[in-house]
Amino acid sequence: MSIAVRNSSLLLAATVASLVFISVTAGCQATTPAAGTASPSAQLQKYTASDQSASAGVPTGWQVTKGEQTVIQMTGPQGVTLSLGTTVVARNAAFQPGQRPANGIDLSMPYSATLPQKLAMIIQQGAAASGKTLSQFTVSSATPLQLPATLGQCGRFVAGFSDQQGQEKVLAVFCSLPLDAGGAYKNILLYAQAPAAVAAQAAPIAQSIFRSYSIPTPWLQKKLAPHSVAPPPMAGNSAAAAAILNQSTIRSAAAANNSANCFDLSVLRETPTYDLPRSCGGTKPD
Repeated sequence: MSIAVRNSSLLLAATVASLVFISVTAGCQATTPAAGTASPSAQLQKYTASDQSASAGVPTGWQVTKGEQTVIQMTGPQGVTLSLGTTVVARNAAFQPGQRPANGIDLSMPYSATLPQKLAMIIQQGAAASGKTLSQFTVSSATPLQLPATLGQCGRFVAGFSDQQGQEKVLAVFCSLPLDAGGAYKNILLYAQAPAAVAAQAAPIAQSIFRSYSIPTPWLQKKLAPHSVAPPPMAGNSAAAAAILNQSTIRSAAAANNSANCFDLSVLRETPTYDLPRSCGGTKPD
């Protein structure tokens, strides 16, 4: 299966030998090897994207293949491939594998679908775009993340599937953002690719890489912004319109800052609920 990737939207790599496994969370650590079977961490050298939009640690012997627009891709030994920051823009409509709508939309996908269903459809879309097929896609574990409603839904997943290359293991962090004024919505993924035979050995290194991933706040705010921008509010006179627009701008800026902070704390930093501020769905006072 291969997920094709654009700078600001669908990042689906041309590699079909394996798919995503992600272990950025404690919830997924049950799938990692026991102590002594693999190194629990890796020596990482910081890599920063050419446009300064993101950074991540790169293990010795690994190669960065893409770094821009908050997306960082890299490859490692034994066919392991990682991609951080994939953004998939969906139109709220019935799923049509292999078909890509216009106007920056990557696929049609019903917003009412569950997170596991959306993850499966995005993976199927990537396979269809490459002329490949996959089967037996199953989600064995789904752990929701505590986030404010302005960020939609996020979760950590353990799954698996089969393709022409054989069995694959999948672990993923996946967020589906709220539906915007134009009937579209963004979906953000962190993932790594690995053949099932080497997934357990690669998991500790993948954990180290994912936890090193960082996006500067201005870039993260842009990444989390709606795909379609709502029209400015109307008013009876120019002075009133300006006042309403100014208040709306202030509220939007505050909401964007809080969303970026919550996404960073919960999704990227894996902050436990008791350490999350209430504005991010946690229990700690703001």
